[in-house]
Amino acid sequence: MSADLWQGVPGEGRPLGEFSRRGLVGVIGRLAVPVVLANLSQTLMGLVDTLMVGRLGPAPLAAVGLATLLFSALAMSLKHADVAAQTITARRIGEGRHGEVGAVLATAITVTLALGLVFMAVGLAWPGYLMRLVTTDVEVRDLGIEYLRYRYAGILPLLVFFMVKAVTDGIGWTRIGMGVGIGMNLANILLNWILIFGKLGAPAMGVGGAALASTLSAGLAAVVILGFVLRPAVRRRFRIIHRGNFQVRLIGPFVRLGWPPALQTLGNLVALLVFFLILGRISTLAVATGNVVLRMAAVSFMPGVGVGVALQTAVSQSLGRRDVRGARRATWIGVGLSVAFMGSLGLVFLLAPGFLMRLFSGSEDLVAAGIPILRLMGLVQVIDAVGLTLSGALRGAGATRPVMIVDILTGFLMLPPLAYLFGVVLGGGLMGAWLALMVWWSLFAVGMAFLYSRLKWHEVRV
Repeated sequence: MSADLWQGVPGEGRPLGEFSRRGLVGVIGRLAVPVVLANLSQTLMGLVDTLMVGRLGPAPLAAVGLATLLFSALAMSLKHADVAAQTITARRIGEGRHGEVGAVLATAITVTLALGLVFMAVGLAWPGYLMRLVTTDVEVRDLGIEYLRYRYAGILPLLVFFMVKAVTDGIGWTRIGMGVGIGMNLANILLNWILIFGKLGAPAMGVGGAALASTLSAGLAAVVILGFVLRPAVRRRFRIIHRGNFQVRLIGPFVRLGWPPALQTLGNLVALLVFFLILGRISTLAVATGNVVLRMAAVSFMPGVGVGVALQTAVSQSLGRRDVRGARRATWIGVGLSVAFMGSLGLVFLLAPGFLMRLFSGSEDLVAAGIPILRLMGLVQVIDAVGLTLSGALRGAGATRPVMIVDILTGFLMLPPLAYLFGVVLGGGLMGAWLALMVWWSLFAVGMAFLYSRLKWHEVRV
């Protein structure tokens, strides 16, 4: 497998600026499609996970939902340090400095594991305190404690998987992360069936079994993806195992590029948590409807997220080649692809909202509440596509902090007060609160367009 995005060897292939429009579409597509498929498998796994735990009853389902939110708030904020690993790797590939990829990987794993140990200690030492932050139900709290203990015990291999995947994505091998990620999700489903319900001679562990299944599947994924990068040909080419690979000088760039997306992720999770608390002030129906629509939104965002990840690699490698024209062309081709795909999904939201809502619920009240919200979602799909795609390009250039600042300003600081104002104070209900969400996504897209056009992103050092 060639390590180049397009043809030949990284640093020696044709610059993206020399590619035809069709050729660029092919490059971005080859990078983006595996990311979209991997994310889709993750979403489907989450749905299957919910269905399996749901068979245990409402309390276990509530416990897993809340505990997963708490786990994600910590683990996923660390996970998004992979932006730094991917961007630095892609830049070194573009510069033709293949032998430094091993140092990037070693430093990324060391830093994230050190932070992961702290998070694991917190999660294992105070799971009860964490659960009391989100529920007063004793049964839900106790089940959530059991879930968190198993999940936090497995946070380290999960972080290893994310960092190695980020490096392979930066090289241009997005199919590796896709294959291992889909395998991890399938293993998780099988282990869920065995451990939750006590199949094949295993004890029926219930909620604990669901958490242990996630931990074991993450460990398996880490072993498999490490096995790939440790193959002799890959190991030699990128000096994966080499004395002195951990380099203190890389910690600065890694932290500088990694902390903004980590903080951005944490801010988004908190903003959405407060948003759902506000929906709870409106009605239980509003919470249920919001949950269903956001699940569909997560699927509709996948093309934009996938193209954004592809551009992160393409832009960073192009800048490593000093091919600014190629980076710009790749970005706008990527924006066009995202707009086309997400715009098509937006048309589906506009034309068939009732059909989509009935796929998730048989409640006519919920369907009726969700139809106007889904149509509203359809109207902003194109705008969302622009924001998601340009943010990926800017991250690839190394401009992670400006992206974070815009997202914090438009989301974390604006969404909760606007949702409360529109939904509760002004009496707009669910529609009013959802308008606040649309304001967030729209302003974020405008902010990304402003940054891309005005910021000297191609001069950022990585």
